[in-house]
Amino acid sequence: MKLIKEYGTTVAIVMVGLLAIIWMLNPQPHPMIGAEAPTFALNTPGGETIDLAQHLGKDVILLDFWASWCPPCRKGLPVVDTVAKHFAGESVVVYGVNVMERPELVSSFSTSQKLDLTMLVDATGAVSDDYGVTGIPQTVIIGKDGTIHTIHVGIGMNFEAELKADIQGLLDGVIAAN
Repeated sequence: MKLIKEYGTTVAIVMVGLLAIIWMLNPQPHPMIGAEAPTFALNTPGGETIDLAQHLGKDVILLDFWASWCPPCRKGLPVVDTVAKHFAGESVVVYGVNVMERPELVSSFSTSQKLDLTMLVDATGAVSDDYGVTGIPQTVIIGKDGTIHTIHVGIGMNFEAELKADIQGLLDGVIAAN
């Protein structure tokens, strides 16, 4: 009984910590995986309207939700830009979807970072809501069939390789599921 009184709190804290680590190592899949991708029409910072529906049935689509104030987003956007260049000329489209910032800021940020990526402005956050974005960056990969196959929240050490493998798998007919 004396041991429980002396170490009970410590043991409880260690157990809670271990359970938290186990939960973090086995996260639940994003609820949008396997769902039909919500369609939308958003403007580029220059005012051109891009309708996602024009790509369904013919292209693999990557959407990267981001904001200029987000350090992980600023780190991930050049990677997404590199992935877009890697798949140029294939049936792949890549869009950076800015979340609730002014078009002028999106344009100047993209220019200052030397990004060639086509940017879209989700001025109200409605598209982000439709895609279940609760944290950014969030990168969504949609198959040619219009189904959301992969969602990355944040960026990992192998982000570029993971994106390329996810997209190539869809192009090759291997369905990603993570």
